[in-house]
Amino acid sequence: MAELTPEQKLAALFADQAPPARDPVFSAEVMQRVARRRAWARVGAAAPWAGVAGLLAWALQPVLGPSVADLADSLVLPAAILGGTAILLAVSLMGARRLAR
Repeated sequence: MAELTPEQKLAALFADQAPPARDPVFSAEVMQRVARRRAWARVGAAAPWAGVAGLLAWALQPVLGPSVADLADSLVLPAAILGGTAILLAVSLMGARRLAR
């Protein structure tokens, strides 16, 4: 049997302790940090537009206020009907899932 060099002996000694080539926990944490940074960047990019929209709505409130109030009064019944329908649909879908099990 051939004699091992000091580097080969050291490599054989540490072979069992070598870290994995890819650490899934570390990768998941890095991806989560990147996703969080991107989300905050999107919020930061949208914030000025939300401020402009708020200022525009505030400036147009005296002009559009009365017509929006009339529109809101006329949409109460259709909104209630749509809300009730959505609740019934959600309950029926949940019931169908429960029965399918």
